[in-house]
Amino acid sequence: MKRTAFTLLALTACIGFSGCKSKPKMESDKTMFDYMQEEVAKISEKGGMASVGLGESRNTQMAITKAKLEARKNLAQLVSVKIENLEKAFNEEVGEAKGSEMNEVFSSATKQITSQTLNGTVPKMQKYETNDGITTAYVLMVLDPSIVDESLKNNSAKHLYERFRASKAFDELDKEIKEYEAAQKEGAM
Repeated sequence: MKRTAFTLLALTACIGFSGCKSKPKMESDKTMFDYMQEEVAKISEKGGMASVGLGESRNTQMAITKAKLEARKNLAQLVSVKIENLEKAFNEEVGEAKGSEMNEVFSSATKQITSQTLNGTVPKMQKYETNDGITTAYVLMVLDPSIVDESLKNNSAKHLYERFRASKAFDELDKEIKEYEAAQKEGAM
C-alpha cells in the first residue's frame, strides 16, 4: 500500500514538474532584418544566393518597392562590383623649432559601381511594419537557380549561335554593298 501511494505521489510530482517546464524564450531584441539575415545565411550554406533589402516610406507599396530594389542591388553586388578608392594624406609643418605647428589632413573617397543583369530574382519573403505613419519593409530576395539554369539553357548556345549567324549575315551584306559601291565608282569614271 505504501509502495502504491509512493508511486502515485512520485507520478503526480513528475506530472506537476513537467507542467512547469519553461517555454523557450523568444529573442525580443531580434529584429525582422536579423531574422531575414539568418535566412540568407541558410540559403548561402546550401549554395544559393540571397539578400535582404530594407525600404522606408510613408506609402506601404513604395516601401516594399524600395526594399525589393535594395535587395536586387545587393544581389548584383554579390555577383560583381567594381570599387575605386582614392586616399590623400597631407602633412605640413609651419614655423621653426619649438614654435612650429604641425598640420595634418587625410581624406578618403570610395566609389562603388555595379552593372549586372539578374535573371531569376524572386522575393521569397516580404514583411512590413508601420510605426508613426512610416512603413518599414523587409524583402528577402533570392536568385532562383532553376530560373537561372533555364535562362542559360535557352540563351546560351542557341542564342549565341543566332547572334553569330546574324553578325555574319550583316558582315556579308556590308561587304557586298562596299563591292557594289566600288564597282559603281569605277564604272562612273
